[in-house]
Formats: sequence, C-alpha cells, structure tokens
Amino acid sequence: MKNIKDKIFDEQVYEHVIFENCMIDMNELVQKKYMKCRFDYVDFSELSVIKNCIFDSCEFVSAKLNGIEFINCAFLSCNLKYTNFFAATFNQCKMTGTKFIESNFFAATILGGDFSYTQLRYQEFMNQYFENIRFFGADLTGCKFTKCTLKKCDFSEAIMHESSFYDSDIRQSIINNIDCSAIDLRNAQVDLSQCIAIAENITKVRFVPENE
Repeated sequence: MKNIKDKIFDEQVYEHVIFENCMIDMNELVQKKYMKCRFDYVDFSELSVIKNCIFDSCEFVSAKLNGIEFINCAFLSCNLKYTNFFAATFNQCKMTGTKFIESNFFAATILGGDFSYTQLRYQEFMNQYFENIRFFGADLTGCKFTKCTLKKCDFSEAIMHESSFYDSDIRQSIINNIDCSAIDLRNAQVDLSQCIAIAENITKVRFVPENE
C-alpha cells in the first residue's frame, strides 16, 4: 500500500483528484478542503483526528475511517459506500446531504452537529447519548435507537419507516411531520407535547364527502 503522506496533503485545497488504495501515515489532518475527490479503498485509520476539514461532493468506497475523531468537519453531499466508521466520533460536524450506504457505524459517537438530509438507513445505535443533533429530512428508514437518550434532537420531516426508539428517552426532541405509526415506540419515554403529536399523527383521518 502506497504511503501518500507527503504527496496529497501538502496543499490546502484539492479538486477532482483521485486517491485510491493508499494509507495515510500521519497523526492528524487539519484545515483541508477536498472538492469532488475520490477516496476509494483509502486507509485513514492511522489518523487520530481530522479537524476543520471539508469534503464536498466526494466519493468514498470501502474507505477505513475507524477510530477517528472528526472535529468541526463537513461532509457535504458525499457518498460513503461500505465505509468503516467503527468507534469514530463526530464532534459538531455538518453532514448535510451525505449518504452512508451500507457503512459500519457500530460504536460510533455523535456529539451534536447537523445530519439533515443524510441517508442513514438501517443503522443501529445502542446505549448512546445524543443531544442537539439535527436530523431534519434525514432518511432514517430501519434505524434502531435502542436504550438511547435523544435530547433536543430535531427529527422533523425525517423518513422513519420501520425505525425504532425502543426503550429510549426521546423527551425534548422534535418529532414533527413524521409517520409515528411506522415507528417502534415501545417503552420509549416521551413528554406531553410528543404524546399529543403522536396521537394526532396516528389518529389522522381523511374527511371524504358523501358524494365523492
């Protein structure tokens, strides 16, 4: 595997560059911007921190990003397919429009940030604490939040077909305009406003005039 430490990270901005089958042999990556770049089979796992970096419309296939702490990073409209984020930490990151396609999120930690319009289908989170995370319009189909605490998170207009908040505390989170009937809410802790929203959502009926 090729060592690319001195070849692709000496510049601050990269555009339309293909990096593949490489290992990054350095401790941290700070204040870099990548636009429409490809990172197929790139091994980032030697890095401990990626900070203040922007990945805009980039492609990742089978990349290794496990164990990394991402601090104030942005992944904007990226495609991350078969990517390994095992035990990674996302600290106040902006992930708007990014697709996590069959990626490994096991033991990953999310500390705040914006995951609006992301695709996180069928991811599983257990015993996690989430606070002030925006999932507005995200595709959370089949996602399972089990025994989690979700405080002040915004799930407005998220797609949550066959999703689960089983045994989780979702009090103070926003669940406006989502299909609550498709969510497993068994043993979930909810507040009064959420109870009202859930009841209104589940009991919605359509008025049909007699002559229609």
